[in-house]
Amino acid sequence: MKNILAIYLKKKQLTRSDLLKSGAITERQLAKISMRDPDKYSKKMVELLAVELNIESEKLLAELKTIRDSDELYAVTNTDELRQMVSEQEEAFLVRGYFRELMKEIKQSGISEPAELGFAVGAGGLGSLATHGILRVMNFFEEDSQLENLKQDIAQLYTIEFINKEEAKLRLKQLDY
Repeated sequence: MKNILAIYLKKKQLTRSDLLKSGAITERQLAKISMRDPDKYSKKMVELLAVELNIESEKLLAELKTIRDSDELYAVTNTDELRQMVSEQEEAFLVRGYFRELMKEIKQSGISEPAELGFAVGAGGLGSLATHGILRVMNFFEEDSQLENLKQDIAQLYTIEFINKEEAKLRLKQLDY
């Protein structure tokens, strides 16, 4: 399930940190509801969110359900957001501008998916594990090792679809099997 709350916050030009400021909601609570259907939020959580967002709880729930039922995806605008989406293994999200170019670079540097699967099956799964470890060590010596590790994670976890000249959609590979 897509991160409905993150999309809602982005539309309102807010961040998770904004919700955490008062201390009424914890990071753990936010992480717990982030990937949930709004119908599964407890009444208490909806009320807490509504107070923090200065909106009526019924209206908040309706807006979250509208996002859930739409094709709207989270649009990454900075490296921290990209890192968060990848680390949380968000099902699908959009990247724009510079990040689209980064995805182009990642896609061009990778091997084809059938070749990758053939390697994984042929090596009994151990080849992929060894390759992952070796690349992490090599990335350690790169100028920007965090970015290189992020690129490696994206290549390993996501299929990249170029929507237009400005946007690319990333979707977890495991959803396509």
